[in-house]
Amino acid sequence: MKPLALGDMARSHALRQNSNSVKRQMTSLQQELITGQVNDKLRRSGGDTALLTSLQRSLALAATNKANTAAISTYLNTQQEALSRVSDIVQDKAAYLIRPELYSTDDRVAGAIDRVDGALRDITTLLNTKIGGKSIFAGNNSDSPALRDVDAMISDIVSTIPAGADSQTINQLVSDWFAPGGGFESDDYLGGPEKTGNINLGNGNNLQLNLTASDEAIRGILTELAKGAALKQGLLSGQPEQQRQMLQDIGINLFSAMSAFENTQENLGLKQAYTEKALVEADASYTSSQIALNTMLAVDEYDVASRLQDAMARLDKIYLMTARLSRLSLSEYL
Repeated sequence: MKPLALGDMARSHALRQNSNSVKRQMTSLQQELITGQVNDKLRRSGGDTALLTSLQRSLALAATNKANTAAISTYLNTQQEALSRVSDIVQDKAAYLIRPELYSTDDRVAGAIDRVDGALRDITTLLNTKIGGKSIFAGNNSDSPALRDVDAMISDIVSTIPAGADSQTINQLVSDWFAPGGGFESDDYLGGPEKTGNINLGNGNNLQLNLTASDEAIRGILTELAKGAALKQGLLSGQPEQQRQMLQDIGINLFSAMSAFENTQENLGLKQAYTEKALVEADASYTSSQIALNTMLAVDEYDVASRLQDAMARLDKIYLMTARLSRLSLSEYL
């Protein structure tokens, strides 16, 4: 390669600076084509930083409200799904238990007791449902399961029932366990108080998430199932007729408990509908804010493409001049 004279070196340096400048311009234009927004946002806003900041803040707030509302919607939908499965289990077991002819033999009585015990375990699992590691029926203590292990629960309930107790005594003591101030509150419900604070969903929408596994309607179901599960621990052993009658009563009581439980489902459904409405509004606010900001910052794609093509042409000329100056081919320069 031929050595460059001092003047040639100066021209080479100038060409290199021009080349870098054009490359930066091309990068900026390519980015504008990709994002659809100008890079110099302050210049586009006419130096009105307050307006630009306001639009950006509105968009960020709308995005937060939209994400929060979507999360609350998922939370409520998961709760409702769990309650629906609880309802299916209860109605299935109640329909079976009110027909004692289906468990007329001693073996079938034992099988019916197993069914009730299994239902209690399945429902406890549903009430311990978590989202992202957080219990959804544990109130403000979502890091904890909502309910204690069924074996421990039934063991403690049975320990309060004297030996030889009849079905009436068993019914009363189990009901006392689940009554306000009873063992269920102190030992079995591991969650915290219901969440009483309003959750801001944006656009003037607020919501409370106050359903827990300690809900009165849920307790009513747990009470009846616990009576049947307690029989599995030997209560009324050797008295199949009393066990059969108690199981039939549990079935009848479960149907009665479903009335209050359906009210709980309905109240939750109202919150779901409210949240869906809030989600629509949050999405509309986000879209509106996004359009307003995009309108301010949007690029003219045809203009940007033309400028990019012009910059590429200028870069080609610089490459050609540089190659001629140093007697290099373009490939050697690159």
